Amino acid sequence: MDTYFAPAKRTDQRKFKNQIAAVSHNPIMNTLLKTITGILIILNEDRQVVAANHVLLESLGTKNIESVLGLRVGQVLSCIHSEQLPNGCGTTPECMTCGAAIAMMATINENKTDEQICFLTKNENSANIDICLKVRAQPITIDNQKWILFFAQDITQEQQWLNMERVFFHDISNILTTIVGNNELLSLDLPENRRIQHNKMALAKLCNEVTLQMNLLHQKDNQYLAKKEAIYIEEIKVELHAIIQGHLSSKGKTIKESWPDKPFIIHSDSLLLTKVLSNMIINALEATPKNGEIKIDVQAGNKKIIWKIWNCEYIPKKYHNRIFQRFFSTKVDQGRGLGTYSMKIYGEKFLPGKIGFSSDKEKGTLFSYTLPV
Repeated sequence: MDTYFAPAKRTDQRKFKNQIAAVSHNPIMNTLLKTITGILIILNEDRQVVAANHVLLESLGTKNIESVLGLRVGQVLSCIHSEQLPNGCGTTPECMTCGAAIAMMATINENKTDEQICFLTKNENSANIDICLKVRAQPITIDNQKWILFFAQDITQEQQWLNMERVFFHDISNILTTIVGNNELLSLDLPENRRIQHNKMALAKLCNEVTLQMNLLHQKDNQYLAKKEAIYIEEIKVELHAIIQGHLSSKGKTIKESWPDKPFIIHSDSLLLTKVLSNMIINALEATPKNGEIKIDVQAGNKKIIWKIWNCEYIPKKYHNRIFQRFFSTKVDQGRGLGTYSMKIYGEKFLPGKIGFSSDKEKGTLFSYTLPV
């Protein structure tokens, strides 16, 4: 058996030299090789390198294109499986699950662009190193000759962080499950103990918080089902006060509030609603200078309730269309851009509300949240 997956055949030397010459003298190919900022390798239909850009050569620590011509991608990237069998890269049992090999064969056999994730173990300085690549194989035909444009992007660090996040949330969930279980046993033994009951409610909120954060980070917004329970808005007010009083942004600032005088009940998810409103308030406090003030105005009635959060600062118009974009922030600190984004996610995708925003040089900035009751 000469292969487990891709054809083993290689182009004969004479034809291969003509292919190299054809690519090197083609203005389209030369333009691609000079302008693509990531790794670009041009392959023939036998998956052999006929050209590569400087990004690849720099990553290999060489300026000599001759060192990679005629090789296959696995050989170029020092894949530990690329030399295991006589016919090498593409023909070993491991190649059947290799993202790079799968993408190339889809392009060759079906003449279509294919993108895959390639998990590759390479040998470097006598040590095996795992890397992760996002690869794309794209067919191109020039002068009746078919070529494969092979693009590769190293996403190893990104995958490592993603895996660490998954492990973190997995472990936290396991710990919480244990604590919740132990607290349930305590509540059975001491059903009248108020502290245990308070712990039970706090743990339930913490479990929901972990689920929410996991969904937000991984964009799985449809996995959390918002609860619909009867809530007095006075309860929301108390929750918000508890959050705001402990936040550094409130220090030295005044909060003027206007809430309905009469008791008012809404049917919503308390945790989600509190997160939307607390993000709005903290966002306003952070934008407000010391000794400044923000205003909270709550209007209830006509089958809806509206929270309006005002501060005196102006957000320039050029930022208005980006104000709810993930990672974007008008603040200079790194790691920001999730506050307004999470308002939108929680308030409009998890809950059936509507976020409003306006900013004016004379009137200041106003965020609002309208929720059907």
